[in-house]
Amino acid sequence: MKRSKMGSCTIALAALVAGLSVTQAKAQDVKLTYFTGPTGGSWIPIAGALKSIWEKADKRLPIENRPGAGLVNLKAIEEGKAEIGMGNLISTVDALNGIGQGITKPYVNVCHLANIYPQVQQIAARGDQGINALADLKGKSLGTLPRGNTTEVVASWIMDATGVGYKGLSKVNFASIADQANMFKDGQISVSMIISTLPTGGIMDMANSRPVRMLDIPDNIYNELVKKNAGFSRFTIPKGTYPGQDKDVQTVQFPAHVIVSCKLPDDVVYGMAKSMTDALPELVSVNSVFKGQSVKDFGAKVSIKFHPGAEKYFKEKGAL
Repeated sequence: MKRSKMGSCTIALAALVAGLSVTQAKAQDVKLTYFTGPTGGSWIPIAGALKSIWEKADKRLPIENRPGAGLVNLKAIEEGKAEIGMGNLISTVDALNGIGQGITKPYVNVCHLANIYPQVQQIAARGDQGINALADLKGKSLGTLPRGNTTEVVASWIMDATGVGYKGLSKVNFASIADQANMFKDGQISVSMIISTLPTGGIMDMANSRPVRMLDIPDNIYNELVKKNAGFSRFTIPKGTYPGQDKDVQTVQFPAHVIVSCKLPDDVVYGMAKSMTDALPELVSVNSVFKGQSVKDFGAKVSIKFHPGAEKYFKEKGAL
């Protein structure tokens, strides 16, 4: 059958439009959900900055940030409810090995994108209640994050290693950092256990209202924590970090990192790793923990699998 020139043009135009529609659809397919951190914590502003950096670098990436927590974020990515999350290395190591609260088998869909900074265990006690050491917490009221958070799990490990345990406390309050600060000021809790950056806004708020004593984690407790998870290492909170802190405090830390779904396209994750590294000066303005960091810090080797896209970028930069 002979086709008219007009008919051929119409068909060609339809094909072009269809092709463009497919291309546009693909460009919009990478809609991401980012599980961040608990209200009042440092993960919220950091995740907000990363969202902005990634969206600016790759126009395909509309990202929706939602409040989260270490263990919650892992589960969300594993179950396909999120594609990005803030994480704590010790929890991720356990999850990939099938260990952890509510975990029945090893997680397979969680990949490492980049390290970001040390997560520091901080134990802020009322300075007017004779609390000088962890053993003095017996019969006192403790504040920590809700169950399902890495912070809460580590708090339970510390209290068990101390010999007090949750049962030896008058009460355990599972609350956000912001709520813990208010409870501390109101006298509802005697001690707050928080894992976060230095300084943490919640503890700064407490210390500006009531006398605060930062408690050490002694060697025997540290050794018990390492038995639980080899990701722990020693850390010193320098004196003067908080109002009234007149001496260095010995505690523990582990890396905070960004985790992603292993199913994300390699080129997308490559671009995320590159853009967040290129934007380090911007991140320093969000949180001083990024000061002095480099691509080698972000791409330092960890004991879990990198997403192939991130691995490619950090190998190219000589970080791996």
